[in-house]
Amino acid sequence: MQHDVGSVYVMNFEWALASWTGIPSPVCIFSEECGRAVAMEHNGDLFSCDHYVYPEYRLGNITDGLVNMINSPSQLAFGKKKRDTLPSVCRNCEVRFACHGECPKNRFLVSNQNEPGLNYLCASYKKYFKHINPYMKMMKQLLQDGLPVSYMKEIIADQGGLSKI
Repeated sequence: MQHDVGSVYVMNFEWALASWTGIPSPVCIFSEECGRAVAMEHNGDLFSCDHYVYPEYRLGNITDGLVNMINSPSQLAFGKKKRDTLPSVCRNCEVRFACHGECPKNRFLVSNQNEPGLNYLCASYKKYFKHINPYMKMMKQLLQDGLPVSYMKEIIADQGGLSKI
């Protein structure tokens, strides 16, 4: 980071920075709701998501009209279910704003409160988001001050390296 920020872009950090600055996640897995990133098969069949290409999640065919399928009650319910089925450990999590429980396809563990729907990647995501928190906060402040995030290089150098921040 101390050499690359502002010139090398890592999508995971870009997605995280969006969350830290209050911009909705550009990717469905970290969005509060899902259902806007549909999947289309070679024959034109449309599914709720590329992680849910199963008959019960088939919305129709491209010839049926994309907008109507994406805005259908079943697809809207599919998207809201991501938010509405979060276990309490997720709803009360300090990094929920960045994670939102990640993809429902990965929510197959039971929480310590005996609630279903905990993401099997939860501990890792929490560790990751907590680790990048100080850097995301600094970049957010730079952006709010109208400064380029590349100023992070100078801040890191002045602090004596990443380990000092």
